[in-house]
Amino acid sequence: MKVGFLTIGESPRTDILNDIGPILRDAGIEYLECGALDGLSKKEVDLLGPESSRDYILVSRLRDGSEVKLSRSKIVMRLQGCIERMEGDVDAIGLFCTGEFPELKSEKLLIEPSVLLSKVVEALSPTHSITILIPSAEQEIQLRKKWNLGNDAIVIPISPYTSTPGNFVERLNGVIADRLVVMDCIGYSIEMKKQVSRILKRPVILPRTLLASVVKELAR
Repeated sequence: MKVGFLTIGESPRTDILNDIGPILRDAGIEYLECGALDGLSKKEVDLLGPESSRDYILVSRLRDGSEVKLSRSKIVMRLQGCIERMEGDVDAIGLFCTGEFPELKSEKLLIEPSVLLSKVVEALSPTHSITILIPSAEQEIQLRKKWNLGNDAIVIPISPYTSTPGNFVERLNGVIADRLVVMDCIGYSIEMKKQVSRILKRPVILPRTLLASVVKELAR
């Protein structure tokens, strides 16, 4: 089975594939990548950033490891272009982002972590008693709306791209988390999940391994 992985940032996403590559290779899965920002200059990337807090803001990673903030509306067509370039060579396409992209279409299976996360959380915690980790405080309003969370729900902004293990300790120590913790960004790593689980002492859902598990399940 061959899978095309699509990132809203710049490929290759070595940070993600260093984590989930062993899961995929164990299932005999081959993959290729395409990024919405591939081939763009810094100036062109900057033009794809959010213009106000009303934008649907996404956070991703450039090839050099630096963080980038993007406006969802400005990159949808670039993502669709990546799909169209890859779908003739793959059996399925996986999105390296937990943002919502209802506009995206593919002739092949399109695996979106946002949908996987919502269905798993619905099954495990139907009352939505959850604590959410997000990359940026600028996303809090849109993600409270996405998860249908009240103002009393715990939403913790902490970037997977610029934060250190010490930042996680400082931010999470003393937090009384709900019964399920969702790390709502594909950028969070397995090591970050382990640290969050140790600090908060709650079950934690990590999007990148959830995506990899579903892809592995589809392998033939």
